[in-house]
Formats: sequence, structure tokens, C-alpha cells
Amino acid sequence: MKKLLIISLCVFAAACAKTPEQKAEAIIKEAIQNTLVLPDSYQAVETQLDSAFTPYNDPEFIAVVLDMCKKGIEINALDSQMRSAKSSMSVWSGPYQTPFGREQYKQAKDEYDAAKADYDALVGRMQKMAEGLREKAEKEPEFIGYRVHHRFRAINNAGNLILSGRHFLFDKEITKIVAQWSEEEIDVYNEFLKRSAEAAEMAK
Repeated sequence: MKKLLIISLCVFAAACAKTPEQKAEAIIKEAIQNTLVLPDSYQAVETQLDSAFTPYNDPEFIAVVLDMCKKGIEINALDSQMRSAKSSMSVWSGPYQTPFGREQYKQAKDEYDAAKADYDALVGRMQKMAEGLREKAEKEPEFIGYRVHHRFRAINNAGNLILSGRHFLFDKEITKIVAQWSEEEIDVYNEFLKRSAEAAEMAK
């Protein structure tokens, strides 16, 4: 009788114990419902959970990469400004400049100089950030928790039921969300890692 009681308690405990995915889903559900117009419209679709290690799942590492991607867009815009200003400078340069032409040349050169200064400053910051990422990548990986990709359906502000998803980093015990990102952010991040790996391979 005593043995049956112990077995029953073990079976009950096993039934009550949540899997890591279930623990994560419960926390995610509450977090997402708090952001929805109609919380009751939330429907879990899929949860993928895996161990998270430094540096590539480290929120600080990911934040730096995403910031670098934004700065890359700014650098491209500044490069376009420099090209446009240089083109204007060539149009208005020459030995037979009129007063109007000299003024136009000066304006174009001022625009070029300003864009070049911003460009050089951004490139310098990007180089320091890249060096920081390289140093982190060279360290021994460390377990920091669990990464989760969760997809769900919910009614948006327009009243439409849409499929959406987010990426989360949980602590080691899966008791709280440490960081979260949109699917678009992680797509950008993964593309950056892919291109960086390709560039490193080509440089060999």
C-alpha cells in the first residue's frame, strides 16, 4: 500500500511538472497579452526552445550588431551625400567661375566636408564596435539561459487576426524574460552574422 502511494505521488508530480517549453509559453503568454488590444484573442502557435550561449545569444552582443546595422544605413546615406556634393563641385569648378558659380561650388564643398566628417566619425565608431565584437567572439562560450522563438496569432488594432512572432532570451531557470526581439530584428542580426562569416571566409 505504501509503495502504491509513493508511485501515485510520483506520477502526480510528473503530471504537474511543466516542460521547459510550457514554462516559457506561460511567461510569454502573459507578456504578450499585456501588449494586446484584445488579450483574449491570443493563440499560441509554435514554441522553439534551445540553450543560449555567449556571445551570439548575449543581448549586449545582439544590441551592438543591430546598432551597427543602423549605422551602416547612415554611412550609406552619407556616402550618397558625398557623391552628390562631389558631382556638384565638379559642375561648378573650373578656371572661368562666375560669382554665382563660386558660391555654388562653396556650398557643395561645405556639404561634402560636413558629410565626410560625419562619415569618418561613424566609420571610426563602427571599427571600435567591430573590434569589441571580435574580442567577445574569441572568448569561451558561456551558458546564459534559453532562447525561444515563439509564434502566435492575435487580433491587431485594425481588428484583423494576424500571425506574428518574437524571439526571447530567458534566464537559466526559465523564470523570467531577460530580453526580447522582433522577428525582423533577428532576421537582420542573422543576415549580419552570415555576411560576416562569408567575408571572413573570403579573407582567408
